[in-house]
Amino acid sequence: MIVEASEEIITLSGVLNQPFWESVQTAIALSLRRHPSGVIIDCSKITSITEEGAHTFQYAIDYVLGQDGARIIFAAIPDNVMEVLRATPHVKSQLATAPTVEEAQASLDRLAHTTDEKKLKRTSESVRSRHVLAVISPSECNDHFIRQLEQLVSTTPSHIVFLLPMVVPRELPLHAPVPGEETKLCMFGDKLRDAFAKGDNLTEIRLERTRDIPSLVAEISEEINAEQVVVAVPSNKDITDESSRAIASILNKVKRPLMFVRSGQEAIAS
Repeated sequence: MIVEASEEIITLSGVLNQPFWESVQTAIALSLRRHPSGVIIDCSKITSITEEGAHTFQYAIDYVLGQDGARIIFAAIPDNVMEVLRATPHVKSQLATAPTVEEAQASLDRLAHTTDEKKLKRTSESVRSRHVLAVISPSECNDHFIRQLEQLVSTTPSHIVFLLPMVVPRELPLHAPVPGEETKLCMFGDKLRDAFAKGDNLTEIRLERTRDIPSLVAEISEEINAEQVVVAVPSNKDITDESSRAIASILNKVKRPLMFVRSGQEAIAS
């Protein structure tokens, strides 16, 4: 087997009939130094694989997911190789795939946290240390929510952390690409950046993958020591049993000052 590394892409070529882990680990480690967000394994040139060789994938998954916030995506897997991988229990349950290397790259790039570094340098310490967590609805980025948030920080400029939660279906590994959702949330991020480009607030966009939004909101609010948590919720006419349960769970789990903003309606503080 041949291992080639270029930026965040590692290409495996030839026959994979045993765990060639040492060579692959070296390539992954070097790649993660340059791209801490994750690596892509291009599998298009693998000609054949055995169950023993499939353990290379298992070791790679365990190694990369053990790094802070890193992801691993396997791209362009030939059908004969996929058959063996799906028959390998641990690999099957953790295998995050993309049809092409380009789609895998798009997923990694979309999920990077972004902060306006130029603005960060000229922002005062008082603003950088005043954290507001703004939780965007996975289904919409409502103009009313943005206006309410602008009013909240109009007299007290803050570091606004926009949390865009992406709920990954349970049948997929948590680190798997979900192209449609990723594209939509990236559009939300662009809208938020544009809305708060001017003024004294410092903004940070965080796209986070999760199974449970209330738990994620509670975790991030503690991580950033939020002075205020502002959560977008559906309007009364759009409330479902599921969203009602999510709101109740957020109320129970979040220990910081909390405000809900209904779509197109006034804010409700808790």
